[in-house]
Amino acid sequence: MNTTEASRPESSRPDRGEHPALFGSPALFDGEDTIYENLLTEISVAITPADIFEKIWVRDIVYLTIEVSRLRGLEANLIRVNAYKGLTETLAPLVGRLQAETLAEGWAAHKPEVVEMVDKTLTAAGLSTDSILAQTFCHKLSDVERIKHMTALAETRRNATLREIDRHRGTLGEKLRWAAQQIEDGQFPLIESAPTSIDGTN
Repeated sequence: MNTTEASRPESSRPDRGEHPALFGSPALFDGEDTIYENLLTEISVAITPADIFEKIWVRDIVYLTIEVSRLRGLEANLIRVNAYKGLTETLAPLVGRLQAETLAEGWAAHKPEVVEMVDKTLTAAGLSTDSILAQTFCHKLSDVERIKHMTALAETRRNATLREIDRHRGTLGEKLRWAAQQIEDGQFPLIESAPTSIDGTN
C-alpha cells in the first residue's frame, strides 16, 4: 500500500528545500531521476533519518543502490551486444572463420533462416546457446571483471554507510542512556519551578 507524502512522519520525508548545497540533484543518467526519487522516499520511510548525518547517508545509500543496479545492467548489456562475437568463436571450428562471421552477422540481425541454420549447426555439434555465452564471457572477460570490481566497490560503500547509521544510532543511544542514568543518580537534578501564590506572584 502506498503511503502519501502528507501521512509520513516528518523525519522520514526526504528533504527537498533544506540544505540545497547538500541535497541538490545527484549525478544521474537519463531515466534514473524517477527511480531515485521513488527509492529515496521508500528508504527514507524505512530508515526514518533522525538528523542531518543520517539524511546524507540515506542519499548515499540510494545513489549507491542505483549505481549497483546500473553496473549490473551494464554487464548484462555488454554480454548481449557482444554475443555475435562469442557465436563466431563457437562456430569457427565447425564451419570455418569466414562462414562463422557471416552466420554470426545474420544471427545478430535475427534473420530467421540464419538463426535456424545456427541452431542446427550447434545441435549437430552437441552445443547450445550456453556455448555462445561462455565464448562471449571469455571474449569480454577483462571488461566483465572490471565491471564486477566496480559493482563490488559500490556494494561495499553502501554496506559501510548502513553500518555507519547503525553505529551513529548506537552511539546516540548510549549517550541518551548515560544522560538518563545521571539524572536518575541525581547528578543532574531536575529544575523545579518556584511555587506560585494564588494571586500569581512568587
